[in-house]
Amino acid sequence: MKAFKKLLPVLAALILPAAASAQAAPSDYTFALHGFVSMSGAFQSGSFFPGEGQQSLSAGAEPTTDKGSLAFDVRQSRFNFSVKGPKVLAGATPTGVFEIDFFGGNSAGNFGNVSIYPRLRVAFTQLDWGSTKILIGQQNDLTFAMAPTSLSHIAFPEGYFTGNIGWRRPGFFGYHTLKVADDTSLELAWELGRSQFAETTLVNGVYNGEASGAPAIQARATLSGKIYSAWVAGHYSSMDNNGMGVADVDPKTISTTAVAFGGKVAVSGLTLAAAGFTGTNTDPLLGNFIEFKARTAANKDISAFGYWVQAGYNLTKEFSLWALYGDQAVGKTKAEALGQSKLENATMNLQAMYRDGGFGGSLEYSGFTTTRALYTGGAFTGTTKDKASQVMLTGTYFF
Repeated sequence: MKAFKKLLPVLAALILPAAASAQAAPSDYTFALHGFVSMSGAFQSGSFFPGEGQQSLSAGAEPTTDKGSLAFDVRQSRFNFSVKGPKVLAGATPTGVFEIDFFGGNSAGNFGNVSIYPRLRVAFTQLDWGSTKILIGQQNDLTFAMAPTSLSHIAFPEGYFTGNIGWRRPGFFGYHTLKVADDTSLELAWELGRSQFAETTLVNGVYNGEASGAPAIQARATLSGKIYSAWVAGHYSSMDNNGMGVADVDPKTISTTAVAFGGKVAVSGLTLAAAGFTGTNTDPLLGNFIEFKARTAANKDISAFGYWVQAGYNLTKEFSLWALYGDQAVGKTKAEALGQSKLENATMNLQAMYRDGGFGGSLEYSGFTTTRALYTGGAFTGTTKDKASQVMLTGTYFF
């Protein structure tokens, strides 16, 4: 026993440093949690589509009386979890990313709007070789390259229903960056993903976009310098108009084609940004006001175009003022023949923003004027303009 007691200090001296060294050894994996927590309070006049608060993109059918409401909204709060692992495949750094917000809808019951469901935004694996990145999973479309600046409308930016198109889809993505000059780079990107169209109904268990048997294809080129960036992107996809297993009726196939473009310049505290698009059958890209109308042979294609422009100026490093105007319209003749409700939407946004580190606060005014078609017995009889507005105070912490 005495010999064992004498041996204990020696064993401790040998074991403890080894244990401490093992605990201090760096992990092969890097974990990160990012995102933001956001709350908006808004006095509203009118009704909104697709929803009120942080989800508003256009005016809904305008009430004739008692138009005011007071809303509070936290749904755009976002959480992004990622894991980066040791290098694989000739030096590529693998990363897994999973991101959610809370636009998944309200739970059941009278208090469902404070027990809201999460919504999957993106989930992908990325292999990064530096100048080349390959992404596998669900990610934002390449046609949506830039959103207007806002703290109140991040998850549902007011670029939608004006000059932005593109949503999210699972697929394969590639990004390749070329050095053009010391302060100038050119990124070439491609996307090969699921063809989507009206993902609320199934025909024989298959969505009509998938029934086409063809993928959605996108490509984008982005030129970036010290004070500017400019980009142009294209999209092509098709869908089986009749669905899988259904006898073909003209038109059998509907194609979605679009070109999107935009740019930004920032110099001496002034920021100017703009984006636009033109296309045909842009419903699955959140164009055509997301109205998935069944096409006919006589009215196969509905055209659409849109744009937004925004200017901002930093009065101080933290405080800035912003103004935006945008508009989107569809080809009215064919849209009316197919019974489409919304024909045009104009959006105006004015905001005062304060940013200090991770905290941001803003006071925003948004006004929507939406032109809606009127029908009697299925026949087009004219149009009406619905109006809605918000004055929204938002506090957000980014981490």
